[in-house]
Amino acid sequence: MTTKISLQKLPETKEIDGAKRWTEEKGEFVQIAYDETARHIALFELKAGFNRGDHWHAKKEEVFYVAKGKIRALWRDLDTGEAGEILLTPGHKLSIATRIWHIFYGLEDALVVEYSPQKYENSDTFRVDG
Repeated sequence: MTTKISLQKLPETKEIDGAKRWTEEKGEFVQIAYDETARHIALFELKAGFNRGDHWHAKKEEVFYVAKGKIRALWRDLDTGEAGEILLTPGHKLSIATRIWHIFYGLEDALVVEYSPQKYENSDTFRVDG
């Protein structure tokens, strides 16, 4: 897989520094980001049978954390042509660099946190025809 895509399954422990998650009687706690800059934070729902994305960014890097559900993620590196598919489930944190086209398909109703060290600019969202 290209170095422009990074997939991490957050460890289920509260005993370490860094991004992590754990479940206790009162519910789940997730520290999604640790020592990271976030100038854009969003929460989106992706219902089963629908998709989101189908674009790429020239300036904005993105990180997606799956809190609930199951998602099929497709991506393609616009510089190398390398492409792939990733199954995302709760606890997965997917980082996508610039110039990576991506689309997410809801396999189950899903809830996702998205953040970026860059602010969102509509003019930095590009669709790929075909």
